[in-house]
Amino acid sequence: MAVSVLATATVLLVGSGAERRRRTALRWLVAALGWISGVSLLLYSFMFPLTLLMVLGGVFGMEVSSVDGATLLAQGSGGVGGAVTIGVAIREQRRARGVCRRCGRTGCGSPESRETTPWWAVLAGYAAVVACLARFGAEILHGFLSSKAPEVPWAFLVTFVVLMFLAGTLLPLALVHRWGRIWPRWVRPLAGRGVPRWLVLGPGYFVGAGLTGYFGVGGMTAWATGDNVDGAAWFLAVVLPAYTVWGVGLLIAAGSYFGLTKPTCALTHGKAPPTCVGRGHDERDSPSDAVSGGRP
Repeated sequence: MAVSVLATATVLLVGSGAERRRRTALRWLVAALGWISGVSLLLYSFMFPLTLLMVLGGVFGMEVSSVDGATLLAQGSGGVGGAVTIGVAIREQRRARGVCRRCGRTGCGSPESRETTPWWAVLAGYAAVVACLARFGAEILHGFLSSKAPEVPWAFLVTFVVLMFLAGTLLPLALVHRWGRIWPRWVRPLAGRGVPRWLVLGPGYFVGAGLTGYFGVGGMTAWATGDNVDGAAWFLAVVLPAYTVWGVGLLIAAGSYFGLTKPTCALTHGKAPPTCVGRGHDERDSPSDAVSGGRP
């Protein structure tokens, strides 16, 4: 399964650059194959965040084997391959839609961004916060840290808990509020400057995808089938849906943040040439092609 998906992804990556002027129907087909291949690779790698956590535990003295390193490499490769394949599919999809293949806009000189976050993104962000608090509340009622394994160092566990709490409170709020895009006044050295978008987007996508994949797909499936899931029924009924809502909420909020912080297209250098309007241009287009609309 994984080998066939990897082969499809490779063909897609090579084929996308082999011919720039495909028929629209073929572009949509390539884009669909790209999405299928990319999502399949990401699902194959859904255990990557947990494996990474185990390997990082070695910094705190936990035992890490060569098998853990090999597993991390395999899952990480699948995740990177899936992300790259989806990126290629998006560019091909943009060509099929007739928009700029780099920024996805119909006019590169128009940022098409809003000053305020859409209501649905705010709802998703706050849903992630509520889900995080529900998850920690269930842990407190269940006996906070009662399930700690003897081989797990306290320093590692405390660091993990603090980072997870920030990922469920500070991170979703930063994704849906203005201070997540422009440094607020209380950050004196950086106040008023733009926040590097991937400083917020990176953790948002990573944590959101990790929680959604591991708990939303893997955990909920195992719970529904009764396969290898331990814990009190009430605890699982709170924790697994909470993790899922938390992950999905981060992904939705991150998608909105991505659009709000999208910079002006690099091909325009701050101007809006005709090449960006109404078609998926590439660097080889000449000015005459741009004005006339180019060849079909």
